[in-house]
Amino acid sequence: MSASNPFHRDEGPAPISDVNVVPLADVSLVLLIILLVLSPMAAQSMLKVQTAAAKAPAPDAPSAEDLLPDRPPEPVLAVGLSPAGYVVEGRLLGGDAELRAWLTPLLARRDDKKVFLAPELEVPHGRVVGALEAMQAMGASAVALVQVFDPGAAPAGP
Repeated sequence: MSASNPFHRDEGPAPISDVNVVPLADVSLVLLIILLVLSPMAAQSMLKVQTAAAKAPAPDAPSAEDLLPDRPPEPVLAVGLSPAGYVVEGRLLGGDAELRAWLTPLLARRDDKKVFLAPELEVPHGRVVGALEAMQAMGASAVALVQVFDPGAAPAGP
């Protein structure tokens, strides 16, 4: 054929340089199906279902009232944080040293070592994080942030 024929090419096909994503999609779909099949089994094995036993207690076994002492629950331990310092039981403590002197012996006597921290809006974020870390260092097992309701404040929302 002549070289001037526009419908004839002497060169071979150009190599394909695009990424083939079909195998990636296939593997992803197989992994998704495996995940969907196995997740209910994994979730079911983690759940501990307690069923009521139809057996009567043994006559010589002590009852739950005998085993557990009848103690009133401990009051919640809440600490306020204002720009001036910590507020506990209506008293203002100036800094971390005063809070440590008050909180460390109190936590040593308690079974429930949870402390609730209620910062005011004017307290910077870094100060709140520092207070959380300081309370954990003083022996608190868990420190949670709470918002204290102020009855004198206007309600939020429309």
